[in-house]
Amino acid sequence: MVKLVAVDMDGTLLGPDGHISVRNAHVIRCMQNAGVELLVCTGRSYADALLPLEEAGLKAAVVCMNGASVYDWKGRLIHKQELARSQVEHILECCRNEDVIFDFMTDRGSCTIAGEEEFRECFERDILLPMAEYSYENIRRRFTMIPPGELLCRGLEFYKISVIHESRQVLEQVKERLKAVEDLAVASSFITNLELTHIEAQKGKALAAYASMKNIRLDQVMAIGDSENDYSMLSMNLKYTVAMGNAMERIKNTAKCQTRTNAQDGVAYAIENLVLYKEAGRA
Repeated sequence: MVKLVAVDMDGTLLGPDGHISVRNAHVIRCMQNAGVELLVCTGRSYADALLPLEEAGLKAAVVCMNGASVYDWKGRLIHKQELARSQVEHILECCRNEDVIFDFMTDRGSCTIAGEEEFRECFERDILLPMAEYSYENIRRRFTMIPPGELLCRGLEFYKISVIHESRQVLEQVKERLKAVEDLAVASSFITNLELTHIEAQKGKALAAYASMKNIRLDQVMAIGDSENDYSMLSMNLKYTVAMGNAMERIKNTAKCQTRTNAQDGVAYAIENLVLYKEAGRA
């Protein structure tokens, strides 16, 4: 019997418009009323994950920044795992000769060392963030712009670093260099980014730890996702692992099942067929 459903946000729970559909929200409420818990697993910060949940009237525990922090359903921080300063320094060195944009997700919000013009151009060319619900003004308000020489002098805790560039070739070159950084997890949620966290901060590890804390066995868990940063949980030996219809090929090949796209309420379809109806049929 499934007792916990872990769901990615962008490209999964959220539709192409960046919102949770009425059907997805309704089915999740039915699932929760049946005693099955929802765990949102996202690359977003807690604040950015909370907005669409509140808009849909949903409450859930949230794994943020690919596992770098975990909050319970009341919004209390229950776990965090930051990058070491030496890792941040090594990451910067690996990217030194490339014109990449950085999104540093820290204990004081997101910051970047990009210039204003470069940052805006990156957004307008649709390579900055795959968050459909945000205008440039909303994105800009989320970021603090820091002169490059001051980044490591402000006492920041770095949880996740996104390396952003429109060329996949450039990102692959950076990814190859990053292999030299010890204890680093490298994932991606969009064709134009790499997402870097401590090796202990991955969705799969956070999901396993949360399930253990709740005394839920892994064979009582279902996970749904679409991107490379979902691989660590979709490659686990869970009851069900589900790839979205719009998922990357690697994710489709990894998951045990496939549902509809995020434009077709694929999360609701998976929960209805694998949790609500299937489990009810066994009762």
